[in-house]
Amino acid sequence: MKRALVVVAGGAGLRMGGEIPKQYLTLAGKPIIVHVLEKFLHFDPQMEIVVVMAPSHRNYWNTIQESFPWVETVLLAEGGTSRYDSVKNGLMKIAEQRVVGIHDAVRPLVSLSTLDRCYTSALEHGSGIPVIAMEDSVRILHENEVSQRIDRSLLRRVQTPQVFLSDQIKQAYEQFNDPAFTDDASVYESLFGKVKLVEGNRENIKITTPADLKQAEGLIRSGD
Repeated sequence: MKRALVVVAGGAGLRMGGEIPKQYLTLAGKPIIVHVLEKFLHFDPQMEIVVVMAPSHRNYWNTIQESFPWVETVLLAEGGTSRYDSVKNGLMKIAEQRVVGIHDAVRPLVSLSTLDRCYTSALEHGSGIPVIAMEDSVRILHENEVSQRIDRSLLRRVQTPQVFLSDQIKQAYEQFNDPAFTDDASVYESLFGKVKLVEGNRENIKITTPADLKQAEGLIRSGD
């Protein structure tokens, strides 16, 4: 079964503090989103890719096309008023009978091994969700400033790409958008039950702040 990808690139990136949406900021000489696309195409050169973006971002994409002409093979979809709507718009562009990943445009450091685990799991089990164990102690807050320790060994931090069989995740996204849908896995499991967790990689950070961008630069340099 062929592989496909929806890259969610509609965010404004307000926490980064600048005018340029974070997915188009330069990281090690290239826009962050270009790193993302290159990583998936390195994993599978035949990957079908859809990038979901806000109409106001087309000028950034046009600039990328001038420097990286190969992105012309990427399909574009218009972002919606919420992440849920954006993903749904992207999935509409994906052909039938695919194993499709949904990935944040600001996670450029996902590893090839993580991609392999996610796509293999989705093909075998219907879903593949990358997670990593918690390192910090965690507490849950109750009313009146009361808190309670939680066993961190029972918790996982969720990453992307979250990968599914295309017919199932498309069906799941036909549901009414529920506030309980915090990610694609929660949309899927509301209709099809439990999701399959796989090991992610700690370098697969989501770049949302200047500190994250600096960390990503360091991770890329250390990998040279």
